[in-house]
Amino acid sequence: MKKIEAHVPRDKLCEVDSALRRIGVPGLTFAEEDAMVRGMWSYPMDKVKHVTLTVVVDDGGAGQVVQSIMDSGSTSSWPDGRISVTSLEGVYDIGSGSIDRSELVLPPVNS
Repeated sequence: MKKIEAHVPRDKLCEVDSALRRIGVPGLTFAEEDAMVRGMWSYPMDKVKHVTLTVVVDDGGAGQVVQSIMDSGSTSSWPDGRISVTSLEGVYDIGSGSIDRSELVLPPVNS
């Protein structure tokens, strides 16, 4: 399983969410943040509104999710944000204590 965490501009949230729905991601978690950023030649720090999205998928769907976020979340300018992908050993439902992996697998791509 992979955990994909993306920091994208707040005004791109709807586009990213729609793109993830189109590829079959059943859900995501997001939190709004005020990031203080400083680029290579940008000084002083600029305050940029971002959201942090978290998606957990089966290993096979990670590349598709990352590409979907990159395509829909880009403004083609600095600072669009970052995507990080980490491996997970397990994800458990607190109520049942079990995992239903079916929600983590993306449906096949229609040709």
